[in-house]
Amino acid sequence: MTPREIRIASAILLAPDGRTLLVRKRGSRIFMQAGGKIEPGETPAAALARELAEELGLAIRAEEADYLGRFEAPAANEPGHRVLAEIFRLRVAPEGVAPAAEIAEILWIDPSAPPRIEIAPLSRDQLLPIAARN
Repeated sequence: MTPREIRIASAILLAPDGRTLLVRKRGSRIFMQAGGKIEPGETPAAALARELAEELGLAIRAEEADYLGRFEAPAANEPGHRVLAEIFRLRVAPEGVAPAAEIAEILWIDPSAPPRIEIAPLSRDQLLPIAARN
């Protein structure tokens, strides 16, 4: 990993009706999957569980998340950086999810027909197509 790479854990959160969740952090206009940076010594699954609890009030057990693999893309909010993303999939009830911490807004969207909003490259190009197939 280079200084210009950001290691994160993130999730494709799917509602029973097939919609997926995107979040927008305070101070940004870009929507993306929920998740965040992996702390030193933390496993990706543990980082995901911590971030979902902090950002959305969503309590999960790390083993509940289906690991989909590592994905790379340009970072949405850090010009000149790339994200190295450990991606998981979780099925959740939308009623149990609310914005908290640095999350300013959440949107449940149809991943096969996203609205006209600014979406992070990782989400737009790689994760929404996966969500649309699930």
